[in-house]
Amino acid sequence: MRRRGEETGREGASERLPRRSVFLNLFLSMVVFGVLIGLIFPPFAEIVLDVDEALSAYFFAMCVAAGAIVGLFNFLLFRLVVSRAIDRVAGAMRGMLASMESAERMDDGASLKLPISTRDAIGRIERSFNEMADAVARRVNLEWSTRSLLSLLSTSVELPDVAGRILRGLVDASGAMAGLIYCDTGEGFDRVADTGVDITEHVPERLSARLGPVTGAMQSGQITALTPGEGGLQWIRHSTPLGRFQPGSIVLVPLTAKGQAAGIAILACDARTLTAGQRQLLEAMRTQVAPHLQNAVLHGKIRDLAAIDDLTRILNRRFGVRRLNEEFSRSVRHGVPVSAVMFDIDHFKQFNDAQGHDAGDAVLKHVSRLTEKHVRVGDVACRYGGEEFLIIEPGVGMAESARVAERLRSVIQTSPVTWEEKALEVTASFGVATWPLVPASSAEELISAADKALYQAKESGRNRVCVHRGDTIVAGAGVAAEGA
Repeated sequence: MRRRGEETGREGASERLPRRSVFLNLFLSMVVFGVLIGLIFPPFAEIVLDVDEALSAYFFAMCVAAGAIVGLFNFLLFRLVVSRAIDRVAGAMRGMLASMESAERMDDGASLKLPISTRDAIGRIERSFNEMADAVARRVNLEWSTRSLLSLLSTSVELPDVAGRILRGLVDASGAMAGLIYCDTGEGFDRVADTGVDITEHVPERLSARLGPVTGAMQSGQITALTPGEGGLQWIRHSTPLGRFQPGSIVLVPLTAKGQAAGIAILACDARTLTAGQRQLLEAMRTQVAPHLQNAVLHGKIRDLAAIDDLTRILNRRFGVRRLNEEFSRSVRHGVPVSAVMFDIDHFKQFNDAQGHDAGDAVLKHVSRLTEKHVRVGDVACRYGGEEFLIIEPGVGMAESARVAERLRSVIQTSPVTWEEKALEVTASFGVATWPLVPASSAEELISAADKALYQAKESGRNRVCVHRGDTIVAGAGVAAEGA
């Protein structure tokens, strides 16, 4: 049954193929034409040439045979001359198909092209084939480039990675020597990637509305080419071993998704104009990469939201501990100190019990704002849990960390919280631990040491700072004074 089905399938396939043959028709036509000439020639010879035996059966047979032979000979000549040229074109087409199926990328269509052998119909066929080979090569390269770039973009959702890969793809597609990408981050079009551009104070971090051509390109969604210095883009420069050069042209490529500009690429090109192939490739790429750029921005926003404590609007415990792990590893590698400060609000439960949980929330928000305002630049504060907070101080020794904690303790004590026209007095207790004075082998052990110092501060009366010195826990006020 299976063989019969296969045979039936082959028969069905053969029935779908055309049964006519141009060469068979040509062969039959020429033979019939030769025979026809052979039949006409004897009467012609009798009438015009006055041949005595022109109408004899023998003469008729000879003429018909000669006509058939001439027809066959003409067919063979045609097959030899014309068929070879057609077979050459057909072979080139098979080669093109094989290249399309096997090649990831085609440098150009040169390897597939045919030499133009004549100026007639065959030459026109060969010329048309060569044009088709160029078009196929461009299309294959376009699809390969976009597919490769999209595959690369799918491996990351981090904005710097995504924007950098998009920029490199656009630079390669346009033949540019340098470029930048500005992306809509929600607050404006900020610079998120650059390559080859001399980054000086003149290169804006955020695009200005005064850059008319840039704004116009984003609004129109059209690729726009500008002359150097046009539209307020004089700041684009490119350094080479021979000096700094201004580009031959500046190409603005809006990265549009769902009718909106997710960003814009500013490409500095050597050439004054883009080729048709480069423009086609940029057009194909820009709309396909724009959603990846939007997703990267959205991922960053979600990540930031996930890192923020809903109530206090500072980092939550998860991201605070992650940051301390990073800083602890960096300190161990480079041999620089890192301090962890743990503190919590004294008698916090009394605020909730006496004034209600809304009052407790107000106290937490108040202390969080004071903490963010009074920690050093580069320090990181997070809500560790409940009324407990963690401050991470990279590169800070024990004495300086104790001073920071003492200053924040004093600020909290002297800054009451106003709640329903009442001034709620707030104090906090602090514990400080510094690596390498505390011989911790991990960030968790450093937090544990700071927590022990915090416990000592509470046990010794609250509203104070205690410092873990590795072997003992001492009052932070004395340590701060010693380091001053």
